[in-house]
Amino acid sequence: MRIFFLHGFGEKPGIFDKIVNEIPGEKILPDLWEFTGNRPRPELNVILLAEEIAAHYNLTENDIVVGHSMGGWIGIHLKQITGCKTIQIASWTHPSRVALPIRNHKIIFAFLKYGLYLNRLTEWYFVRKGYRDKPSKEVFQETFRRLRKGNRHNVTNQMRVILTPVPPLNIHPDARIHTHYDPIIRRPEEPFHQVNGDHFALYTHPEEVFPLIKKIIYPES
Repeated sequence: MRIFFLHGFGEKPGIFDKIVNEIPGEKILPDLWEFTGNRPRPELNVILLAEEIAAHYNLTENDIVVGHSMGGWIGIHLKQITGCKTIQIASWTHPSRVALPIRNHKIIFAFLKYGLYLNRLTEWYFVRKGYRDKPSKEVFQETFRRLRKGNRHNVTNQMRVILTPVPPLNIHPDARIHTHYDPIIRRPEEPFHQVNGDHFALYTHPEEVFPLIKKIIYPES
């Protein structure tokens, strides 16, 4: 059994630093920036990316995916493809749970192309709206600045994984971990394990998150 940790939009595998060493077993932390690539990929969606990840690592039903945010969205499609177990943290199974200021994904892609979506002004706005005086403020700002300064094709490709429409899912994750307040991903309408914090609870409240993951992966321990 291998445990894969998939990070979210704009994040790096280090988002799992405070929980990964608390969970025993063989662990793999892919860098999704490498998978989405620095060239334009207008055909990319979450299913295609999940297929590429599954083929690269030869994922099987014996593996487990722990995904944060976008990583959980990829993880549930990996489950649909391979039958692996999937644990979602601050993630979703229906696109309506993603909180966006603009619902039209074509407009968002155009804004990304011309630098109108991820810039200093929008960073200030999002921090003021959802992260001012929050313990996760620095994590959010670091992630946002990585997106703002990163390769624009890569950032757009990651956004395609989130926003490009795909057929509805007919499966569910093995567990959902979420907070009461999350300005990025709305609370699931299905049952979930609630922890304190916000979208980055795995980093600000790891002591609540990793015991849940361990109990799900190793229920008899």
